[in-house]
Amino acid sequence: MIRKFLYALLRFSILPLLALVLLELDITIHKKGLLSEKKLEKIFQNSGTTYRWVTQVRHTNKVLLLGSSSIKYGLSCTLLNKLSNDSLSFINLAADARDPVETYFILKHTDLTNVTKVYYGIDPWIFVKTYYKNRNSYLYLDMDLMTAGRYSLEHDPQFFPKRYKALFNSWVSTSTLNASTGQPIPPDFGSATLDKVPTNFDDPVHKKFQLEKYGWSNLQFEYLQKIVQLCNSKTISFIAFYPPRRSDFITDYHQNCAAIHIAFLEKLKATGFSTPIIGSHDQLRSYGDGIFADAYHLNGKGQKIYSPVFLLK
Repeated sequence: MIRKFLYALLRFSILPLLALVLLELDITIHKKGLLSEKKLEKIFQNSGTTYRWVTQVRHTNKVLLLGSSSIKYGLSCTLLNKLSNDSLSFINLAADARDPVETYFILKHTDLTNVTKVYYGIDPWIFVKTYYKNRNSYLYLDMDLMTAGRYSLEHDPQFFPKRYKALFNSWVSTSTLNASTGQPIPPDFGSATLDKVPTNFDDPVHKKFQLEKYGWSNLQFEYLQKIVQLCNSKTISFIAFYPPRRSDFITDYHQNCAAIHIAFLEKLKATGFSTPIIGSHDQLRSYGDGIFADAYHLNGKGQKIYSPVFLLK
């Protein structure tokens, strides 16, 4: 009786493990399909509905600002429009930790009528897999099992539940667009301001990469190039640029990220990206550190200083 009980217990305890093995096998075998543009579009197609208000901006010369938080907080569209005598209409579609993958689908599902230019702020750490914890968890399918196990221990204890939920979502064949209509134009056309006491003086940028553990995200490089191609297909000028950084960032980046930056540029080149990247991290160094909210983001004062500098690019 005891042996039968132990056998039954062992058999049923193996079933969950077997299920996990099968799930991981499915991810491994179908990874290319899971991360295809068709699948990713189902995951990100509603991202563009957030920006349906862009159509309400009545101007024949729209300019889109794209990228992550340094672009969202670094530039004021209202000020840029004023400085250009309203000959341009700047619109900020950047967001915290936003990557090329989501940005591409935002553009694909946004009315680009009268958009003449796109400026994309380049943050190299956005292109690493370490940053997946800040993104849609569907991207967790982009890690092999060994990397996934390490990542779950070091960055996200809920990694595997999120990973399998993403896999289940990929099996759902239907998807619907959110009916987001009549959206008001947000203040400052999507830009925002950070007004806070400066922080993160002990946050070296080189620690964000962890390339030896997790590597680059090929998806990010691939979709940055897709953004360029989408712009070209619609005769929209694409300009890439580096936003300004605080002195502690600049020092650490120069001292500890030289090899990483070279590798980053090589990855860009390998995907066919040939657009010159204008600007530099130290372009506002003469103004001191008081214009930054932290090592990566300008504060309100810095935004007012950088916006006219940016317009001269």
